[in-house]
Amino acid sequence: MLPVFVVYLVLNFAGVMYSVVTKHWYRAALFVVGGSVFFLIPFLWFTIGGVTGSTAPVMLTGGLCIALVFKGRVRTGMLTAQAIMLVAFIALEYHIPDIFIPYSDRTEQYADLAFGMTMSLVVNSVLAYTVMEEYARVRDEKTHLARRLEHLSQTDALTGLYNRRFLSASIDEEMRWAYETGSQLTLCILDIDHFKNINDTYGHEYGDEVLINIAKIMKAGLTEEEIFGRYGGEEFVVLFPGKTPAEALPTVQTLCDQVQTYTWSHGKPVTLSGGLSGYIKGISYSDFLEAADKNLYRAKREGRNRVIYR
Repeated sequence: MLPVFVVYLVLNFAGVMYSVVTKHWYRAALFVVGGSVFFLIPFLWFTIGGVTGSTAPVMLTGGLCIALVFKGRVRTGMLTAQAIMLVAFIALEYHIPDIFIPYSDRTEQYADLAFGMTMSLVVNSVLAYTVMEEYARVRDEKTHLARRLEHLSQTDALTGLYNRRFLSASIDEEMRWAYETGSQLTLCILDIDHFKNINDTYGHEYGDEVLINIAKIMKAGLTEEEIFGRYGGEEFVVLFPGKTPAEALPTVQTLCDQVQTYTWSHGKPVTLSGGLSGYIKGISYSDFLEAADKNLYRAKREGRNRVIYR
């Protein structure tokens, strides 16, 4: 019986491993696993001692194979059929014991039982390891994808800065924190002067280059606590938690100076105009932004290349 038993294990193991690893060849898996469980196991049960032999643990391994390989109605149907088959075999052996081939002696029985249980343990362990490895791989892929999607949802594709969605949420969150703690908060909106003329004169590729380089210059000049991003078009936003407009102004002015003195590829300096607003307890989100926006447009009207907060 040993060769038949080994063939059973090899067929089951090959079918399950192929299906788990490749997720293909469904019909082949159905043939291998189904044939083993519903034809080979009954043969082994009747020929090597019935319930006292090694077929019972092998049958459990077959059930595990079914649970891993198949889905839906096929899995439910096969597991139900196997359970009915097991109960029928036990009942049949109880009422008609003579139809089962017994062991010749106790040594043969225990040797076969030990072999069957050992092989079942090995197969089950390998299957469990394979399933856990696959689960870990899928989990890691999903985690990576979730982080990637979260990053994309918060990031401006061109500059790599935070986008409008993230900035809006951050402004709202920092306003709540300032309200609850009484801490200072300053909002700065910066706009590239004559950006439309830059695009019209030198092309949109150069316009993108200007946006990217301004993002790099400003990001390098800000701390981790200061929240910086592209609000849209040629507008950038900086949040200064814990600072008043007067305290934030020197930093903003330094950044504007660095942008102006940067060596641009077309030689003409690029300048920024900015408006600041300080958080006042109870002010609404829209009023907080509007105050900074009004100061920005005041800076534009007064000649550009300047920052205003009063």
